[in-house]
Amino acid sequence: MTIQYISIAAAPLEEDCAQVGQPGYEGRSSRECLIFKRMLQRLYPPPNDNAALVVKGAAHDFGSYREVRARFDDQDETAREYAYRLERETPARWDAIALYELLWQERKARFSLAVARGEIAEMPAQYRPAAFPALPADKTLPELCRLFPL
Repeated sequence: MTIQYISIAAAPLEEDCAQVGQPGYEGRSSRECLIFKRMLQRLYPPPNDNAALVVKGAAHDFGSYREVRARFDDQDETAREYAYRLERETPARWDAIALYELLWQERKARFSLAVARGEIAEMPAQYRPAAFPALPADKTLPELCRLFPL
């Protein structure tokens, strides 16, 4: 078994994403990579245990950056093809669930900061769970926001 990695991206290819060196890069890129990984797992579930999606950091001239990579056993043809398929078919845009999750994570981070600063007494109930809300796949972003108010 030989484990290989293929760089996919930090976010969908046509989306504005966090840039190394920008203020707030660490938090924003961490959220974007996590949610992009979740989106890819929804759209392209790994075929077996020899393929997975991971978030990895790497050195860059302006600091370190992170991205989503496909990890696969190159001796497993199915796992290898999965990784190359992700590379070929990387989405251009966020889907509705990913957009909702980005908004949810951003608001959760802001509420967490407000609690830490003593600006509010406690985290609102919808942001207390560690896990993302379970969202239906057949809804648009406005429908998701109506069903699961932010």
